[in-house]
Amino acid sequence: MSGLSTNPGGPLLGRWEKPFEMLLGSATALILACVMLLTCVDVAGRYVLSMPVPGGLEVTELMMGALIFASLPLVTLRNQQVTVDLFAHLIPNFVRPALQAALQVVSGLCMAVIAWRLWVKGGQMIEQGDTTAVLQLEVWPLVYFMSVLAAVTAVILLLMIRQKGAAGGSGEV
Repeated sequence: MSGLSTNPGGPLLGRWEKPFEMLLGSATALILACVMLLTCVDVAGRYVLSMPVPGGLEVTELMMGALIFASLPLVTLRNQQVTVDLFAHLIPNFVRPALQAALQVVSGLCMAVIAWRLWVKGGQMIEQGDTTAVLQLEVWPLVYFMSVLAAVTAVILLLMIRQKGAAGGSGEV
């Protein structure tokens, strides 16, 4: 069992959960380190040498997209999403498990739609030959990467419903 997962029914992905967390956790840490390094080099080059990194903004934007979508499955798997519970105290305890399940279904479906639309957009980008403005980098690989990770997040959300049902409907709203 992974020490990082906070799922009440144990590891959601079974024996694959820990390697999955390590792979995506390492990838997100590496991407974030690269963003920080590029930003430092770009700022230092801009102000000390009057030579910013060519295309530094484009590469930072691409890495930020990768960072956000690589983080989504991890945050979801660990059940560490940002939640606002302004009205939670007004919801009766017996309604909360059903509401939690409904929210996860809606979230899973939204992520599935995002994955689908990103996949379609990736195909359009290939057909149109879309690239970044300065470095002429093709963007479609990133869009497909984002689509796959959005789909993984959708699957995790839907698996969590099944797991919480088997664990007795525990979960907070």
